Amino acid sequence: MNITPYFNNVDYLRETAKQISKDFELAGLPLTFSGEGSTAFNELLYALSPLLNELIEKNFSGLLNLLYRIDIHESKVALLSEHNDYGSLPEALADLIIRRELQKIVIRKHYHSEN
Repeated sequence: MNITPYFNNVDYLRETAKQISKDFELAGLPLTFSGEGSTAFNELLYALSPLLNELIEKNFSGLLNLLYRIDIHESKVALLSEHNDYGSLPEALADLIIRRELQKIVIRKHYHSEN
């Protein structure tokens, strides 16, 4: 399923941020997100990056647990460490997390509307 059209959909991004917030709170990392208009995706990306950097530096097993909970396979993380468009592993991970959580929201809404 192509989720690209939803990157600028504020409602979907707000729901994505809610889901990400739940996951990060379980890891003891509160997420702040205002969800303002056209900058919502970037705001979420840059809110997650420092939290992910903290996990990388101080609690790598906690990061792995978080990625498992979100349903991101370790092979995707390994690819990010070799090749990513951000130049920074935390930003690349943040992008991956947002895309995965957004995908789950889109699929949930798609199948909910079919029923």
